[in-house]
Amino acid sequence: MAKAPTNTLALARIDTEEKLLDVRLRLKGKAAVDLADYQRAYAATTGESAPPETLILHILAAFIEADRGFQTWRKANPAPEAKR
Repeated sequence: MAKAPTNTLALARIDTEEKLLDVRLRLKGKAAVDLADYQRAYAATTGESAPPETLILHILAAFIEADRGFQTWRKANPAPEAKR
């Protein structure tokens, strides 16, 4: 029987209706174990399962959003509109 969530994760609940971009990625060792554990924690915390691909996408987006150094750099170095 699954335990009731006792903590929250940094990753917010995922909207599973979003369109996804296919990216091929092979994880091994600690990264693979950590992602599997995070997947279990996400399911236990939210009551919903999420495939690893979806978690990776949202973990990456959350990391980029939280990286203040990158955000400062991005503001100072905007990409030309044609590249986005």
